Amino acid sequence: MSRVITLTTDFGTSDGYVASMKGVILSVNPQARIVDITHAIEPHHIRHASFILHTTWRNFPDGTIHLVVVDPGVGSHRRGIILKTPTAVFVAPDNGSLSYVLNELSESKSAADHQVSDQVAKHVLPEDCEAISITKQEYWRHPVSSTFHGRDIFAPVAAHLSMDIPAREFGEKVDSLNAFTIPVPFRDAMGHSIGQIIHVDRFGNLITNLRSRDIPSGGAGVEIRNQRIDNTSSYYAQGKGLMALIGSSDYLELSIKEGSAAAFLGAREGDTVKILNPPGR
Repeated sequence: MSRVITLTTDFGTSDGYVASMKGVILSVNPQARIVDITHAIEPHHIRHASFILHTTWRNFPDGTIHLVVVDPGVGSHRRGIILKTPTAVFVAPDNGSLSYVLNELSESKSAADHQVSDQVAKHVLPEDCEAISITKQEYWRHPVSSTFHGRDIFAPVAAHLSMDIPAREFGEKVDSLNAFTIPVPFRDAMGHSIGQIIHVDRFGNLITNLRSRDIPSGGAGVEIRNQRIDNTSSYYAQGKGLMALIGSSDYLELSIKEGSAAAFLGAREGDTVKILNPPGR
């Protein structure tokens, strides 16, 4: 069966970890099409992996299997899970890796908050989704290493899923998964939209949790770390110095043409960003 399997890990490419996972997948299903989303997730940074997956998974064909292994709890009692949605399947440790995807799929935003927190809590699944706790060891590679479940559990499970084995064959159904809170913008007493930096990309662009819908029609000023940007730009080459624009994933970004906004501002995840309403609004 020629199914797409994507890989998102913090393994890097200087060791053999990624190659081992690919070898296991191809040993089960030689026709699988493996696509690397990234192996440059910051080590153990579950929130980073969750955000990157959120910005990429909908670009793949329906039925794609997304395998995520950023797993600081490997070898512990944390469970492995399969999440089946109407258009995709996810395989991951149940450690918050799917938080952004769950929030995106859920009609209820009750898990959202104004602050970043890495504490996870149970997130009830949307009605059109199904989750399975991976317990059927016949689909695992043996012997199982206590330090490499990516190779010995998650990779073979993803490969068997690509052979059209139903998700329910891999274990018991569960009604909720672990997820951390997704920070959402809010309005202050002056009516300004307040957001925060949720990701810093490799170019030093500061990705905020503010979306295009949070920007007043006609544009608005942006304030971060006592720096003010008078209006939003449409594309990177348009601006001079520090600028704000809506990026390809519909999030407001703070950038510097051919430079790093993160380095220029000394900014990091969690820093506050304010949208300044135009006068008279």
